[in-house]
Formats: sequence, C-alpha cells, structure tokens
Amino acid sequence: MEIILLVTLLALAGFFKGRLDAIADEDIKDIEWNKKYDFTKSGETKHWWYFGLYTPKFPEKFPFSATALVFLTDRWHFNQFMVLKCFQGAIALIISANVFTWFILTFGIFPIINGIPFEISYERYRKKLRKQYKLKASPTQGDEPQQEQITSIPEKQITDELH
Repeated sequence: MEIILLVTLLALAGFFKGRLDAIADEDIKDIEWNKKYDFTKSGETKHWWYFGLYTPKFPEKFPFSATALVFLTDRWHFNQFMVLKCFQGAIALIISANVFTWFILTFGIFPIINGIPFEISYERYRKKLRKQYKLKASPTQGDEPQQEQITSIPEKQITDELH
C-alpha cells in the first residue's frame, strides 16, 4: 500500500510541476505575483505576527500572505506548494508510515529544513544573477510593484523610468 501511495505522490508532483512551469512560461506568474499584497493600505509593513523577524516590502492582504500562506494567493505558488508537499510527503512516507509522523514531517519539519536555505539563498542569488548578466531589477521580479499598479499611496507610486 505504501508503494502505491509513494508512486501516486510522485506522479502528482509531476502533474503539479507541469502546471507550475506552464504558469511561468505563459507569464501568468508575472501577472498574479502581487495578489499577496494589499496595495490599498498604507506603507506600514511591520506586522505583529512576524515578531520583528521579517518585514514584507508591502502590506500583506492577510497574515502570512507573503510567506507561509503565499500558496493561497496565486496559482503559481499553489502549484509550487503542491509539488513540494508531494515530494516531502513521499520522503516522509519512506521514513514512517505512521500518519502523525508523516504529517509532522511533511507540514512541519521538512518545510523548515527546505525554507531556511531558500530564504538565505534567494536574494543573494538574484543579486548575483543581475550582476552576472548586467540586469536591472525588473518590476515583475520579486516584490516590486508593476508599472500598471497605481495606488493612492504616494510612497508607492511608480516613477517614470525615463527620468
């Protein structure tokens, strides 16, 4: 039974990976990335739920919408979440068939083991790539508002790139 579940989880990971890549290839990710933020709120981004450990660049739509619950904000992040959960669930199944242990590994321990190196490497590698390819930060890369996002908040207005 565990073998069938393991194969099913790996097949589902492939299914969601296909959707993930299709969303990225069709530039849907660039259209939807900003759904985790509430651009109608003031520029204050300190939220009590981060205990001062993290400060999002923009106000979040709901608590943790830019971090732990980002998979609820757009299709790319949802499919990425599903790929990771399928792989993490498959690994957890190999370690233990106990449902409680599987759940703790899949939704507790493995996300921490995976998330810390992600957070450490993401911005560093983006900066390295920009320097290596002489790229400037684009509005659709990372947590920058897109040019068509006009808000009533002066500090968030997009300036003309021709200046």
